[in-house]
Amino acid sequence: MALVGGMLTHSMTGATSMNGADYLVLIVLDGATPEYLGVPNMPNVRRLIRNGISYSNAFAGILESETPPGHATIATGSNPSRHGIVNFWWGDLQKQKVDLFDPSQINDGAMEAIISQAGVPTIASLVHTQYTGSKVVALSGHKYYAADALGGPDADAILYYYGTANGQFVPTAVPAHEPPAGVLTAPHLAVPNHNIPLGVENHLTMRLAIDTFNRMHQQVTLINLAEFDWPLGHVDGGTIDMGQVTTLMQGFDHDLGLLQDAFRRAGVLDRTLFVLLADHGMMPLHGKIDEGLLDKAVEKAGTPIVTSSYNTSACYWLQDSSKAGDAALNIANLKNPLIQAVYAVDLTTVGRPYRRVSGSSLLHDSAVERANQYLLSTFAGPNGPDVVAVFTEGAGCEPGGQSGWKADHGGTSWQSQHLPLVFSGPGFRSGAVSTAPARLIDVAPTALQAMGITPYGMQGVVLADALTSPPPDAPWRQAQMSNQLVPVVAAMQAESHLELSAGA
Repeated sequence: MALVGGMLTHSMTGATSMNGADYLVLIVLDGATPEYLGVPNMPNVRRLIRNGISYSNAFAGILESETPPGHATIATGSNPSRHGIVNFWWGDLQKQKVDLFDPSQINDGAMEAIISQAGVPTIASLVHTQYTGSKVVALSGHKYYAADALGGPDADAILYYYGTANGQFVPTAVPAHEPPAGVLTAPHLAVPNHNIPLGVENHLTMRLAIDTFNRMHQQVTLINLAEFDWPLGHVDGGTIDMGQVTTLMQGFDHDLGLLQDAFRRAGVLDRTLFVLLADHGMMPLHGKIDEGLLDKAVEKAGTPIVTSSYNTSACYWLQDSSKAGDAALNIANLKNPLIQAVYAVDLTTVGRPYRRVSGSSLLHDSAVERANQYLLSTFAGPNGPDVVAVFTEGAGCEPGGQSGWKADHGGTSWQSQHLPLVFSGPGFRSGAVSTAPARLIDVAPTALQAMGITPYGMQGVVLADALTSPPPDAPWRQAQMSNQLVPVVAAMQAESHLELSAGA
C-alpha cells in the first residue's frame, strides 16, 4: 500500500488483503483474565465479541509468562527461545546480567538489538515489506518495555508515558521512533504525576493512540494498557476486586468507542481488524514461598547466582551452569508443598532442554509433566535459566516490593497462562466461540493473514477456524497444533483444579 492523500492504497509491490482487513488495531489488556470480558455495560467490547470470534482456551503458551516476553512473542509470532526476550532480566552466556527493566537500556536500543540479532520477523517488518508507505505505531502508558517489545526494531513510532522532574506524567518516544512534531506536546495528553485516579493512565494511552492515528493514519496500531496489570492485578488482586475490574473495563470500553470513532471519521472502520487479548494471566495468591530459603538451597550447590526472578515460579541463572542439577535438587529437598516440580538445564543436549530432578508426588498426572515440558521448551536456549522451580496453583514467591501483592503470574499455572483472545473485523467469523487452544505466537500469523500478508518466518500457526477464507493448508496446520496442545491445556486445567481444591 502507499499513502495517497492521507489514505492507504494498495501498492503494486505487494499483495492486497482483498476482502480482508487493511488496518489492524491490537490491544493488550496487560494481565487481564477472561472474566474481565464479562463485565456489564460495555457496548463496544460486546460488539467486538458479537461480531467476531473468541477463544475460550487461549493461553500465553510461553515461559516466563511476563510482560516483556509476552509482548515480544505477540509481535514476532515466535517463542522466547527464538526471539531472545525471556523476562525483564536474565543472565547471558557470558554470565552478565541483561536488564530490560532499566529504561535507559530500552532507550539505548538493547531490546531491539536482541530481537534484530535473533533474525525474527515482526508485525512491523512484515507489514512494511508487504505495503510500501505503511506506518506502524506501538504505545503504552508507563510500560516502555511493553511498547518497545510490541513495536520492535521496525515500528515507525514507539511511545510511552513517564514522570517528569517537574511532576508531570507525559508521553515520550523511544529514540529513533518519534512521531510527527506536536503529537507528544498536546496539553490534553499530560496530567500531574501524583494521585492519578484509576483508569486515567489507560485513558491517556488510548487518547495518544487516537491523536497519533489522526496525524499518522498508521495501518497498524499496537496498544498496551498497563493498568490492568498494575495496580489492578498485582495490588488489587484482579478478580479478587471486581469493582476495580469494572471501573477499568468500562473506562476502556468508552475509550474503545472513541478510537473507533476516529477510524469511522477516516472512513476505514469497516476495513479494520480489532484484536483484543492479554499478554499473560493473573493468579490470586493463596500461599507464598520465602525466596531466602530458595536462594540458600541454590547457593549450597557452590556457585554464585548471576540473577534470579521470582513470581509464580522461580528461575535462577548461575555462574557455573554445570551446578544446575545440584542446585535444583537442593530446592527439591526442601519438600515445600507449594513447590510442584524443580527442573535443571541439560547442558549435554542440543537446545538446552530441562530435566526434572524432583519427585512426582505433586504431579497428579504424567500429562502435567508433558505440559510443563512444553512450556519449558519455549524459553530453553542461550538466555534461558539454569534452574526452574514451578509452584502449585495459587502459590508465588514475592520478595521486596512484591510482598504486598495479592496476585501474580510468570509460571506454568493455568491462571498465570489463561487469557482472553478476540478477533473481530473483516475476514473473521462472526458470533463464534472456539475451544481450540490458541497461543500468543498464533496471534500475529492470524492477523497478518487476514491482511493479505503471509507470516513468513513466524513459529505460530494461522488460526484457520477464525477466518472465513483460510489458506488451504491452514486447517491442517491448526489441527496438528491442536493435537499437541489439547492435552497440554487439559492437564493444566485439571492440575489447577486439584491444587486449588487441595489448598482450600
